[in-house]
Amino acid sequence: GLIQNTNVNGNRRSYIIQKYIEKPLLYKNRKFDIRCFTMCCTINGNLQGYYYQEGYLRTSCKEFTCKNVSNRYVHLTNDAVQKKLDDYGKYECGNKLSYVEFQKYLDSVNMKCDFVKDIVPRMKQLTADTIRAVSRKMDPNRKSSSFEIYGYDFMIDEDLNVWLIEVN
Repeated sequence: GLIQNTNVNGNRRSYIIQKYIEKPLLYKNRKFDIRCFTMCCTINGNLQGYYYQEGYLRTSCKEFTCKNVSNRYVHLTNDAVQKKLDDYGKYECGNKLSYVEFQKYLDSVNMKCDFVKDIVPRMKQLTADTIRAVSRKMDPNRKSSSFEIYGYDFMIDEDLNVWLIEVN
């Protein structure tokens, strides 16, 4: 995303501007994102990054449509939003799917995609790129015995492009 700084009535405000994925790949007509994790630590003065192999998909309770883009329950798949709905957990336990469960769905709809071979390597590459991009600012003093865990959120569009949405 792009950070835009503006002055409104003398007050400085920042906004994050991010492209909306208009044609996301859907799971049973509902939007989803993918959460995965990395750990960064310093070993012998060197920053190291580790990618945790398993992640999960977070699904929306509501069917996807672009007719009302202000409906958070259709467009935002994170738990903080979805858990407020009565339908939370109705379709998937905790609105979550494993990679294996998602692959079964892809196979059932004849989607020619091997999630672990086609999608996961692209997520890993984007993750590595982000760590390289900020490596000089991460633990600049290279303290030993310290680590940080990051949650990465990705989306996939209809053309199977992988998009990094955010890092927490």
